[in-house]
Amino acid sequence: MSEFPVALVSDWNGLAGQTIATQLARSGYSLLINGPEEDIFALQSQDIEGKILAIPFESANEESVQQVILAGLEYFGRLDVVVNNFYNLNDAALHEITETLWGEMLQNNLKSAFHVCRAAALVMMEQQFGKIINLTTTSCFTGVHLPFAATAAALHSMTRSLAKELAPHVRANTIACGMLDEPWIDEGGPELREMLQKSIPLGRLCKDTDIADAVLYLASGADFMSGQMLVLDGGETMR
Repeated sequence: MSEFPVALVSDWNGLAGQTIATQLARSGYSLLINGPEEDIFALQSQDIEGKILAIPFESANEESVQQVILAGLEYFGRLDVVVNNFYNLNDAALHEITETLWGEMLQNNLKSAFHVCRAAALVMMEQQFGKIINLTTTSCFTGVHLPFAATAAALHSMTRSLAKELAPHVRANTIACGMLDEPWIDEGGPELREMLQKSIPLGRLCKDTDIADAVLYLASGADFMSGQMLVLDGGETMR
C-alpha cells in the first residue's frame, strides 16, 4: 500500500497534463499516468517522494482502461484521485460536421472520460473514498464550437450524475477553462493576444498552472464540494 495518495492523470498529452502531473508529484502524490515512460522520464527523475507509473492505454477501449487501473491498484494498493484531462478541440460549423467527426468528438471528449470514471468508481466505492476531477472548457455554457460545446456540457452533466450516485464516499467535480494561453497566440503577433485578452476582466488568458492549481485544490481539499464546476476564465463569462 502506497504511503502517499495516488492520482491517475488520464492523458499525459491532454489539457495541461504535464503541468498537472508535475504539480501533483511535487505535492506528495504518487502518479499513474496514461503516457509513454520515455516522455515521463524527466518527471520521474525529479526530486519527488512519491512513485510514478507510466502505462499507455487506449481510452476508447474500456477493457484497456480497466486493466491499467487494476495494474495501478496492484502496484500502489489504492487510487485516491482521477483527473480526466482529455481535450480534443474542433470548431467545425454545423454544415461541416460529419458523422465521423461527431463520433470522434463524443469518443475523445466524453466516452473516454466515462470509461475511466466507471473503472475508477468501482475501486473508490470499495475503499470508500475518492475524488473524480473532469476537465472541460467554458464552451459548455457559452456554446462556442458546436461539437466541442456539446461534449463539454455532457461531461459536466455526467459529472453531476456521478456526484449523486457515488455519494457520500466519492466526490466528483468539473473544472471549466476559458481561453487557453497557447503558443499559436504569440505566433499571431501581439495584436492577437491583446484582442483575446480585451474581454477578460483579469487581463490574461488561462495558463496550465491555473489548471494545475485548481486540480490540486480539488484533489487535496474541497471535501464538502461535489457536483460543482470551478470556472477558470478570468471573469470573462460573467459579462
